[in-house]
Amino acid sequence: MASSGRASAPATLVVTASVCAFAMIATQVAGKAARDAFFLTHFDISALPLVLMASALASIGTVLFAARVMTVLGPARAIPPWFFASALLLVALWLLAERNPRIAAVAVYFHVAVIGSILISGFWSIVNETFDPRTARQSIGRIVGGATIGGLFGGFLADQVGSRAGVLWVLPFVAGFHLLCALLLLRFRHHDATTDSRPWSAVFAGGRRDNAVESGFRALRRVGYLRNLALIVLLGNAAATLIDFLFKARAAETFTTGAELVRFFAVFYTAVSVVTLVVQAGMTRRLLERIGIANLVSVRPAVMTVGGLATLPVLGLVGLGILRGVEGVLQSSLFRSGYELLYTPVVPKDKRATKTIVDVGADRMGDVLGGAITRAVIFLPMAIADHILVLLAVAISILGFVVARALRRGYIRALEASLIDRANVLDIKEDEAAGVGTTLMESFTGLDLSMSGVGIRLDELRAAARSASRETTAGDEPEPASATRAPAAAVPAADPEIASLVALRSGDPRRVHAELRQMRVLTPGVAAQVIALLAWDEVTGWASRALAKAAPSITGQLVDRLLDPNEDFAIRRRIPRILGTCATPRSYDGLLAATADKRFEVRFQCGRALARIIEMAPALVVDKNVVYAAVLQETHVEKALWQNQRLIDDPAVNESLQIDEALRARTNRSMEHVFTLLSLVLPRAPLQIAFKGLLTSDTVLRGTSLEYLESVLPKEIWTGLSPLLDESGSRSASTRPSGEVLEELLRSNQSIELNLEEIRRRTG
Repeated sequence: MASSGRASAPATLVVTASVCAFAMIATQVAGKAARDAFFLTHFDISALPLVLMASALASIGTVLFAARVMTVLGPARAIPPWFFASALLLVALWLLAERNPRIAAVAVYFHVAVIGSILISGFWSIVNETFDPRTARQSIGRIVGGATIGGLFGGFLADQVGSRAGVLWVLPFVAGFHLLCALLLLRFRHHDATTDSRPWSAVFAGGRRDNAVESGFRALRRVGYLRNLALIVLLGNAAATLIDFLFKARAAETFTTGAELVRFFAVFYTAVSVVTLVVQAGMTRRLLERIGIANLVSVRPAVMTVGGLATLPVLGLVGLGILRGVEGVLQSSLFRSGYELLYTPVVPKDKRATKTIVDVGADRMGDVLGGAITRAVIFLPMAIADHILVLLAVAISILGFVVARALRRGYIRALEASLIDRANVLDIKEDEAAGVGTTLMESFTGLDLSMSGVGIRLDELRAAARSASRETTAGDEPEPASATRAPAAAVPAADPEIASLVALRSGDPRRVHAELRQMRVLTPGVAAQVIALLAWDEVTGWASRALAKAAPSITGQLVDRLLDPNEDFAIRRRIPRILGTCATPRSYDGLLAATADKRFEVRFQCGRALARIIEMAPALVVDKNVVYAAVLQETHVEKALWQNQRLIDDPAVNESLQIDEALRARTNRSMEHVFTLLSLVLPRAPLQIAFKGLLTSDTVLRGTSLEYLESVLPKEIWTGLSPLLDESGSRSASTRPSGEVLEELLRSNQSIELNLEEIRRRTG
């Protein structure tokens, strides 16, 4: 298990990240208010699209360099120096503004648009690499909440400082907060195991092979999920840019002095921050759990579409201000929370190479697109131009909504890729993780086909038989006495079939073995007797081998005996292994029906046999509803029973899931059975790694495993399964509904009756 220090690190880092987010977004809001007021004081509104496009284009080169730095060094090493440099540059711009305010106004605009965006992207990159997907999902609300409060404080700071001391005095306050962020982020370097130890000089080293920027664009070309993330950022910002221009144009017409503008923008951004805080605290977490991450991201373009159409009749300062404010609220709360979670499972090498390009590059390209559209439209008459810009923003938002709706499938695939990438923590080989070959199948079935490909190892069955008297199954009755006594001898007969039956009922193991070995065809009558021999521990291995050879022709008999609740338990728990060698729809249907059996060991063996059949005949149609119903049945037990289910025919250690013995000791048969069933309907490679991830002390892999399972399983299944997998979510007996208690009592009563019946049989 993880050490206590390691276990407490995430909670401490969540607080640190929240404080840093507060300081960072406070500087962003205050800086944007000062930037807009300072620029519009010295330039006409018509210059805004030009400086917007110029700063966006300038940021592209900076983004490429930042992507290389973060790929080579890692964000935990790269971003704190950027905050230090930003603080020094802000102080220099503050001093420059006293001598040449117009140049300083353009420089401040460039700094906030270019450097500020990279700092925000870098901060979220650190968060994404520090926390696993599940921890990030649980903590994102607190971190974004800190950012939201920071936005509220930043608006208040810009208002008070700008109105009392002047717009320019906001800059040194922003510089001070950037220094604070740099110091806070230094703490993450000690907790980031993936941080590269290469020197800074490696950033400037040439060579195509080490070109991080090139690999970033290659990753975007290779991974459609990353392209969709970039597209949703670009489209969202392009639509916001069109509305933002109209809003600022109305503000510049209404307020003419720098003091009025900075106060207006400060009040506006403060109001947006207050509403964002309310939304973040009251809606984000709830919506995230109810509609999912991808749908959470799609709320922003959906609302922009409806809001843009509703605002068309009233394109004044108030109407545009409400639309711009709603967009800002959604961008800072719902969209930011969902977007960062969507990036969390991306494998580190792709994340480092692309996140800054997507966060800032795609965002700035949205500025370029929005600025170009605005510049082309503003030459039209004002009334027409305003309506065209709003309609274009609506059209772009509709396209963004379509892209956002496609993100869920990509998120699941990213989780699968992250599981496989992280699998080296458990020394899982690449070919194992790919889910190819018999090793993976044995991980889920526990079958051994060494006896001519159709049987069961005799020595292991004998070992299981010797231990049967010492082991009992939780909820199942002890081994029947008849299972260990040889059948009575029968009267000899001349008919060949009768002769076979006589030999099989002779009570002599060697004679039984000889008869089974020379048998070529099993008639229905003989097959019935051979099935009965499964209960005789001394010959069960030979009987199993003979039945496996004839399984295609006697599948009906095997299924009928398996599903008969009055059949000997020893026979019923051994039939599934035989049916598992016969990959036919009839055998599959019989095993699937038996997954609802009252006996855990019967269900367990059926699950393994089904997994074997699916491997041999992947074209078989799997009824997901039946499989999920079987999984749900397994979760409707008390946690103590879940953890203590036992098998009489216990598989050998090397037949269980292919994991280290230290990890094997942490699981139980119930969990193994559930994952075997899930392997019938979910991709096996990531599912196998998720199973192992739940048993390891690696918090990142465990968190990723839980997040993957929550993403791919139906909600009802996850609700029942998660308390059994995650200790933090265990259920309290005092809060269980009365109906659930009654059902558990009924199930317990059935188990008691089964055990009482067996006691009566054994005592005569």
